[in-house]
Amino acid sequence: MIVVTRLRTAAIRRTALATATLFALAGGASAQDKPAAPGPIVKTLLQATTTADGKAFAYPDGKPLVTARLVELPPGGEIIRHRHAVPPFVYILEGELTIASDSMPTQVYKAGDSYIEQAAWHSGRNLGDTPVRLLSVYPGAEGVALSERPQ
Repeated sequence: MIVVTRLRTAAIRRTALATATLFALAGGASAQDKPAAPGPIVKTLLQATTTADGKAFAYPDGKPLVTARLVELPPGGEIIRHRHAVPPFVYILEGELTIASDSMPTQVYKAGDSYIEQAAWHSGRNLGDTPVRLLSVYPGAEGVALSERPQ
């Protein structure tokens, strides 16, 4: 009886050890087989060497300064006539923006559109019945105005 009990105890220990080993291996395997976290989805919005009206642009001399703005223009709202030393990158988040310019026909940009603003004098209007929301990124330099208005 003592021999049988010792055999059963040894068998139980071997089974427990084998089970523990399997769990350890299974745990390790699942950690290694676990799919990697999903990577980013990248969508290029714009690559440009010219403005919307076809003019080449250059960065001003001086200490670089980048300014990013979120702009909201209510229905019927207007961005008054202006131009930029370095035209900004614009991405329309919502709505439709109508741009009138001295150098090209009127353009309408809608949600999802991106462009480099024109070098010429221009203005923008929201002719729709929902707000226009846009991101505007100005690559400039310290001391250089983001825009200028006619005198």
